[in-house]
Amino acid sequence: MIHEWLQATDGNSSSVRVFLFDYRKALDFIDHGTLAAKLKEVEIPNSIVHWILGFLSDRSQRVKRSRECLSEWGAVPAGVPQGTTLGPWHFLLMINDLLTPSALFGMWKYVDDTTLSEKVPKGQQSRAQEAVDQVSNWSAENLFQLYLEKTKELSISFRRSPEHFDPVTVDGIQIQATTSSRLLGLIINNTLTWNDHVDSLIKQAARKIYLLVQLKRARVPAEDLCLQSELESVQKRALACIFPRMPYREALERACLTSIREHHEDITKSLFRSISENQDSKLHYLIPEAFGPHYNSRRQRTHNLIAAGGFEILRRGLSPSELSSIPPPNLGYTVNFLRDCAGLG
Repeated sequence: MIHEWLQATDGNSSSVRVFLFDYRKALDFIDHGTLAAKLKEVEIPNSIVHWILGFLSDRSQRVKRSRECLSEWGAVPAGVPQGTTLGPWHFLLMINDLLTPSALFGMWKYVDDTTLSEKVPKGQQSRAQEAVDQVSNWSAENLFQLYLEKTKELSISFRRSPEHFDPVTVDGIQIQATTSSRLLGLIINNTLTWNDHVDSLIKQAARKIYLLVQLKRARVPAEDLCLQSELESVQKRALACIFPRMPYREALERACLTSIREHHEDITKSLFRSISENQDSKLHYLIPEAFGPHYNSRRQRTHNLIAAGGFEILRRGLSPSELSSIPPPNLGYTVNFLRDCAGLG
């Protein structure tokens, strides 16, 4: 869809008018009689049609306020049960025959979100009102209600002086023009860039981080706030979409990323180094002083040796003849004792 809009406006001074339709309680306004007629048009066996209509007809519902407070049962003449597998398929079957008046328009339908676009070449008139009238008439014939408060118009043009088109109305109500709108979970703007969508994600992340900070200040246990596994699963899913059928570790290397755990460890080490190496840091005083033991647990051996005897003799590596020429010390080991210990005899 976005690719088609980019192609339509690429270097030709054309404009694209996009209309984002939204239906009010789409699944609740499905008429069973209209659905039965459309089921027969797609050549579904009668047994399946009767089974579907039997599932939808003669249904009732009530409201429960508390254990003992219940409303009266009421009939459900239209709509499909929420949360069922058949619900979205029924609506897709209902809007399957919603078409554009000509090939000049494009249409994309996803459940209750319908998008209509028109390419307007430079200098030509727009026929958007004709297409919007057809959508409005089809909705009335099939007993659907357009949610005009959520129906928007997005004008896309990369000209220096974009053209201004006449406003489009539905039942006398003008469709509101906007520069960006949310479509299927994405925010699309009139420049077809992702800036607005990224800004929205950043704001959402900032709100969640603020909530985590408040929970931390409230002394919520750290194990209850640890989201590492959840973040890791999000990164795995994202890389699986970008690099399908590639192992997670290879995808990380391909994208020049690290795992969430490794990233947290790197941040922690970097933060500790910045605090410990910078004495001007406000957190530097929290680091305890380096521990220097003032005692030696090993047994100290003392030897009463003079300069000319003992280890000095062994260190110099004297020969037996040289040893015999050294006078014995007055204190400590004698030369003969050292010669016997060294096996010099």
